Formats: sequence, C-alpha cells, structure tokens
Amino acid sequence: MFLSRGFRLAILTVLAAVIFPGTRFILGAVLFLTFLVKAYQVWRKEDKPYFFYLISLFVFLLIGYFYSAGDIKRVNEYRLTHHPVGEIMKEVADGTYEGEGKGYRGPIRVSVTVEDHRIKGIEILSYRDLAAVRATTVSELRKAILEQGGLDGVRMEPDLLRGATYTSNGFITAIEDALVKGIKDYPEENLFARTFLNAIIGVPPDKFSINAVAIIFAVFLVFDYTLQSALTKDTGQTLTCYNCATCVGVCPIKMVEGYQFPMDMVLAARLGDYETVERLSKYCVGCGRCAAKCPAGNSGPSVISASIRANRRLKEASQKRQKAA
Repeated sequence: MFLSRGFRLAILTVLAAVIFPGTRFILGAVLFLTFLVKAYQVWRKEDKPYFFYLISLFVFLLIGYFYSAGDIKRVNEYRLTHHPVGEIMKEVADGTYEGEGKGYRGPIRVSVTVEDHRIKGIEILSYRDLAAVRATTVSELRKAILEQGGLDGVRMEPDLLRGATYTSNGFITAIEDALVKGIKDYPEENLFARTFLNAIIGVPPDKFSINAVAIIFAVFLVFDYTLQSALTKDTGQTLTCYNCATCVGVCPIKMVEGYQFPMDMVLAARLGDYETVERLSKYCVGCGRCAAKCPAGNSGPSVISASIRANRRLKEASQKRQKAA
C-alpha cells in the first residue's frame, strides 16, 4: 500500500490542505470524489459497503455546513449593522484585542489597543507583504485612524488608498474584528461552526496558496518518478535509462502492442506500471542483447523479473487487506 503512487498522492494532498488553508476545500473535494469513485467500483465488484459509508459522511458534512453557515450568517448580519463606530465605539472596553481581515496577499492580523473608548495603538502582527504595506498605504491608514481615535473619522480617499483597495479594506476589517471583541455580549460564532468551517473549508483561496500547491504537485510528480523505483526492490536500475533506444535497435522483438521493446517496458517499470511489464514479459526471448548494448547496463530480463516480483507483492498485500476487511 505504501508503495502505491495513489497513496503517496493522497498523503501529499492532505499535507497541502493542512499547510495551505486556502486550498483546503478544493483539495478535500478532489480527494473525496476520488475515494467515492473507488468505493463505488469496489461496491460494484465486491459488494462492499464503503461507498455508502462515504455517502453517509457526505450527508453529515452537508448538514454540518448548512448549520455552520447559518450561524456565521446570523453573526455577520448583526455585525454589518453594528460596526464599532460612533456611539457603538463607546461600548468597546479598554484593553488590547486581536483581529483578522482578508488582504490582497492573504490574511492581515492586527493588535488594537483601546483606552477611554479610543484607539490608541495598532500593531500589524502578520501579513505576507508586511514590509511594503508599512511603507505605503497601511501606514497612512494607521496614522489617520490613530489621529481620529476611531474608524468613523477616516475617509477612504483615492489618494490615501493609492490603488491598494483590497489591502486597505482588509486592514480596516481586521481592526473592526479586533474592536468587536471588546464589546460585551457581542455575538460570536459558536465553537462547532468555527471549527467545522475551518477544518472543512479553511479560508477563501488566494493566488499565493493556489500557486504554491500547483508548484508542490509539479515537483512531486517529477521526483515521484524517481521515488517509485527507489522504493521498489530491484527496480532502481530503471532510473539510469537514457531513452536512447539502443536496446530497441538490437532487440529481435522491437515493437509489441505499440510499445518500443524493451525501452518502453523499462519506462513502465520506472513509473510503477508493473501490470504492463508483466503483460509484455511473455514477448521477451531473454537473449540479453539489450544488456550488452545498453550504455547504462540495463537488462530487460532483469527489469521484467523485478517488476513481476513487485507486482505479485502488491497483489498479495491487496488480497490480505481484502481478507482482513
């Protein structure tokens, strides 16, 4: 099971979803649909109920989502009509509060200090473009907010924004999110809603997280070609194949089922397609000409032997899991 490329890809998908919350929903949906298709195939062939277990899980997630989304909507609708400005600002108790807003390059986290119902300090805790925003737009917004002691006196003028609308709005939202935590009896999402939506959906996807996951998967696919043979006993020799086709030139078979023989068989073994190698193995006459001419010393019969052993180990492991289930 651990030698399976599909298993390794599933592990990578889970890790990427944990590291990049912005891709959690997309990756989770892809992984769930993949499992659902596989479970359906197993149900049709072996009459095992995994497919219905996944359907039950989907129904639970759907119910959990609508419940959580309803609770979040209730809180958001209240907050839209009760911004911490004007008279409502007087309800904010003195203290230091942290808040978060959505900026152009991801979440903006701030710490806001309130004294005598006025904003006395604003600290940017984290933002991906922190150095740039401190020097330009956000620094000017911060200065204006501190001069006014609140948000109601700050005018979002074009010369103040300098085109950084997403960053500016995210900064203001983060401050509001911090201030409402100082208002007594201000409604908040319940623990289940916050935990459920964070675990299942994460945060809205942004360009950084999507690009990062794309790069990770590209790197994984490139290196996994090496990893497959490195993890499978006696198939490491396939990594040295140059694709030069010297073996094809000396092989008495040359072409089988559209495959260049034995080069394509060596490449199939490198990718872990042992079923194809075992199927094509019946055409090999075992003359050894490929090994004699290969500049890397690869041997078709040797690759065939190692691949058949690997394929049978995988089949035995699969049968054991089926019996255990």
